[in-house]
Amino acid sequence: MAWLRSDRIVSGLRRRFGISAPKLAVRTHWSWRVKGAIIGVVLLVLAGLFYGGFDAGRIFAGFNVGKVKEEQDRLANELRALKNENELLKRDNIELTNSSQMAIGARDVLSKQIVALQAENTQLKEETAFFEKLLGSATAGKNGLAVQRLQAERETIDSYRFRALVVQGNAEAPFKGRLTLTATLITESNKRVTLNLPDEQADLLPSLGLDFKTYQRVEGLIKVPANAQLKTLVVRVVPNGSPTPKTQQSLQL
Repeated sequence: MAWLRSDRIVSGLRRRFGISAPKLAVRTHWSWRVKGAIIGVVLLVLAGLFYGGFDAGRIFAGFNVGKVKEEQDRLANELRALKNENELLKRDNIELTNSSQMAIGARDVLSKQIVALQAENTQLKEETAFFEKLLGSATAGKNGLAVQRLQAERETIDSYRFRALVVQGNAEAPFKGRLTLTATLITESNKRVTLNLPDEQADLLPSLGLDFKTYQRVEGLIKVPANAQLKTLVVRVVPNGSPTPKTQQSLQL
């Protein structure tokens, strides 16, 4: 071939005349930005292949992400429904508890009212029987008047409180008059003192007035020397316009 012979001739001339040149190698230079981009692309491809293979492996093994998500949503809905039902049950329980407490409270109130009414009924029966007895004794007594339930007790160191019940039996007209009291005391110095009331204590007069047809309760405060002891109390029933008592009652202490 002609071109082969030409190359040989040229090579021979170069060797003969000492003409020679080193061989040159041309290499392509890549910048760091290009290298980084290439590496990034490679990594993305590898990551995609990894996750794709991972999902494919899960699907192949029977694990379906979509079905799992649906199951999670279903369970979440059921949980919300159970929470709502639980709240409703709690409210119902509170309402039932309140209703039960109200019923118990109402029952207790009714029970107390029944007990109070029974006690009041018993007291009324006792008082009715007592007044019937009093009226009977008053009718049998002189002028149909009687002093009952005479009591006296210390109120303070210098006073006594007295109570009395004046009754009148088979009366056609109201009785009008007053009470007079005689109190016998022993002072701290062992001295006997007698008080005529209301003459010696005018402020006691309003509580001693009488105006009744069947009965009247009388109550008042007797002032005494400090620490004096009340020994006897005599109560007299005096009609208006007359100094003579119709009846009287004594109390020994």
